[in-house]
Amino acid sequence: MKKIAAWGLAAALVLFILDWGVLGVKLLGGSYDVLPEAYIGAICFGVMLVCAVCRAFTNRCPHCGRIILSNGKYCPHCGREL
Repeated sequence: MKKIAAWGLAAALVLFILDWGVLGVKLLGGSYDVLPEAYIGAICFGVMLVCAVCRAFTNRCPHCGRIILSNGKYCPHCGREL
């Protein structure tokens, strides 16, 4: 699940950056019909948010099984090395 969330986050981020580039080029060109790009950007932002939350809450200690919210070397709950 963590790999799927990581790949989803990366793909949504790349698509979001490309979408904002297209949106900027259209605005600089004088075309103000940017509603499709705005929807695509909002969907990408939502996907990035969901993937980030999934990644944060699926990181569990292999020993005690509790959720770890930090990136340390040891589990803050049981003290064992990760």
